[in-house]
Amino acid sequence: MAARLFSDFSPSGQDAWQKQAEKELKGRLKTLSDWKIGVDLHLAPYLTLSETDPETMAAMQACQKKIPGWQNIPSVNFTDPRKTNVAMKQALANGAEVILLDLGNTDLIHCEFPKLLHGIRLSDTAIYFRTGENAGDVFKEISKNAGYYLKGGIAFDPVAHWMRTGKSFADKLNALVSVLNQTRNMREFRAYMVEGHLFHNNGATLVQELGMMVSATVNYIDLLTDQKISPLLAFNRAWFSISIGTDFLAEIAKLRAFRFLLKKIADAYQIPHELCTLFIHAQTSTFYNADAAPYTNMIRASSEAMSAVMGGCNGLTVMPYDHQLKEQNDFSDRIARNVSSILSHESALAYVADPAAGSYMLEKVSLDMADKAWELFLEMEEKGGFVKCFETGFIQNQLNAALSHRIKDLSEGKVMIGINKYSEDTDTGIFNRKNDHAGSPYLTDKNLSQCFKASALTAIKP
Repeated sequence: MAARLFSDFSPSGQDAWQKQAEKELKGRLKTLSDWKIGVDLHLAPYLTLSETDPETMAAMQACQKKIPGWQNIPSVNFTDPRKTNVAMKQALANGAEVILLDLGNTDLIHCEFPKLLHGIRLSDTAIYFRTGENAGDVFKEISKNAGYYLKGGIAFDPVAHWMRTGKSFADKLNALVSVLNQTRNMREFRAYMVEGHLFHNNGATLVQELGMMVSATVNYIDLLTDQKISPLLAFNRAWFSISIGTDFLAEIAKLRAFRFLLKKIADAYQIPHELCTLFIHAQTSTFYNADAAPYTNMIRASSEAMSAVMGGCNGLTVMPYDHQLKEQNDFSDRIARNVSSILSHESALAYVADPAAGSYMLEKVSLDMADKAWELFLEMEEKGGFVKCFETGFIQNQLNAALSHRIKDLSEGKVMIGINKYSEDTDTGIFNRKNDHAGSPYLTDKNLSQCFKASALTAIKP
């Protein structure tokens, strides 16, 4: 059938493509050939099988997700026990499959868990509790009268918390070990988070995000195995949570490269691949959110969500377009949930496990990105590992340089998804944000939107 279908067409190569592209782009082909997504990292506009390595490409595909689909995990902010309970039930009745419950800085005693979880069985419905509290205290509260088996987990990264606040993670690590021991038989309960949001929100490049997350993962496995936790348990019970930015194709490659890198880590600890229950949670970026024109955030979040699911996330949180401006409301919450539902049910992206497989461009850039991230990881290992690299300022220096470069690009007119090029006359367009952690050893989570205002959709000028 294939031979008959294509027998009337002569073979076409890169030269023919380039001539046609030059003709259609009228001399602007250089903009495609110089499609940079990082230092010494770029997307090639045209690739063929002959320009790829089939063996490494097969290795990349082999470690990707095998089961199609993902979980729709909206974020719900805690307000008071009864209102939050209603909000969670409403979300679950309207497309949500799992809840990411952000407790913020609320003291656990004020959460009143019996009221908060009324009518929600944690043995049936997974809830991830985002908090800065001790994992042992959280588990004690949620496990009361909840049966012998819980789903969901605790979305808290003790080491990242130390990097933000300077508060020691030793006690929190001991509590984590206790929770891991108590939940050995709860295969769907993830006791801790390895988060990439901290790096992303401080301006990290794609390679830095991956390299630092891999280093953080190794740090946790080493810390936990020192406490007699097996590498398999430490690896499987982590909730890998990563932000997805606005570079559509590059972010697809980032997630695929992340799986490839985690497979290398699992192999290094002799964790059998068939026993791994890796869970990657993707969250649309808050780093680039616009304050002046929140509807622009819908466009960005939709692109980021597509990157996440095409890159192979297991769970997706689409942040409401106005979440940084005020308390969430029913409309913005519904729009955020529906992005995931539309991609799943109407775009049919949930029917294929690895939609990007076979795209030579994406396969190659995924491998290139993984290689460079692995180089950064090895460099950090040579410098003493993840914690040591933070204590000596290596991580902060890397992020400062990346953030400065990112601000420079956007201030000079680099266009990203949504509207940032055509600004209203009242917008200054000046990027005057200083690096928040300059002169401080700790990192912050300030959004880039605090240093510029995107124009409103109605402000586009002809």
